[in-house]
Amino acid sequence: MKITKKRIRSVGNYLVGLNDNEDFYVALTDLTNTNRIKQIGFTNQMNIGEEILPSILGTKSRFNANGGHIIHRDQPKETVYRQAEIKDWRGNYHTVDIPYKRYPRTPIPAPETRLTIVNGANDQKIIRSPLLTKGATQDQEIVQTINLFLELFSECDTLQANLVPVFNVPVTKLNWEMLPPGNYPWSVLKNNVQQAIGNVSQNRRRIIESRLETISNHNPNFIAVGKAGFRGYIVFGFQNKDFFILESIHHGNATYIFGQNWQNLSQLSKEEILNQNLQQQRIIHRQGWTNQINNLFL
Repeated sequence: MKITKKRIRSVGNYLVGLNDNEDFYVALTDLTNTNRIKQIGFTNQMNIGEEILPSILGTKSRFNANGGHIIHRDQPKETVYRQAEIKDWRGNYHTVDIPYKRYPRTPIPAPETRLTIVNGANDQKIIRSPLLTKGATQDQEIVQTINLFLELFSECDTLQANLVPVFNVPVTKLNWEMLPPGNYPWSVLKNNVQQAIGNVSQNRRRIIESRLETISNHNPNFIAVGKAGFRGYIVFGFQNKDFFILESIHHGNATYIFGQNWQNLSQLSKEEILNQNLQQQRIIHRQGWTNQINNLFL
């Protein structure tokens, strides 16, 4: 799954397509920006097997190399010292300790995440992180690794342990959001109010991932992502079946089945689609959902 953001704040749904305890890498698969790659420390040749601690180019790479600290603003300030050079009346310089007050700090060790050039699944060079494991590697470490790549390269991919992309189908980036937010008709909204309340729990996250996996197991021809990325609606294209499934990772939404005009319909609001009954099917997220999806392929 390709990620193209300035940074992410949580793992969220960026690991959709991976099972719990499944190994994966964060990687750069497009090595055309050779100047940037050399800037972070790789050689001009970019040989297979080169491994580096990336140069400091911003806050994420600085933390990766040097670590950080937690500032305890709820505690009394303490006296610490910094060194400075002063000149005496004879013109000689001396190093002195200058005291000042600051809040106590707890050091955070540097992650020291190293990047390695390897041969990818298509026998082309890629830059990958150390091996990570969904559910076993701490979310904070995964977020730090992804953000490190985003700071260094402005994009990254999640790859399976065999270096195949997590979603191993072409991804079409669209210039519009999938089903942009709109006003729901009350007849639909009243049945979903309770479902839409509250934060997404770990159990709910597993359910959402299971839905996406159910659809992707039917081998879509492509996956299309709108401006909202994988945090909005995902289009699973089944051109050989002549239909397209729009699935949401947000709790409380439904699954939409469109025909060949899905690109035009996906620019409408849900209210417009429902009021005019423009969808081929609308499958509610409730018991029986999996069977309804699987029945589409019979």
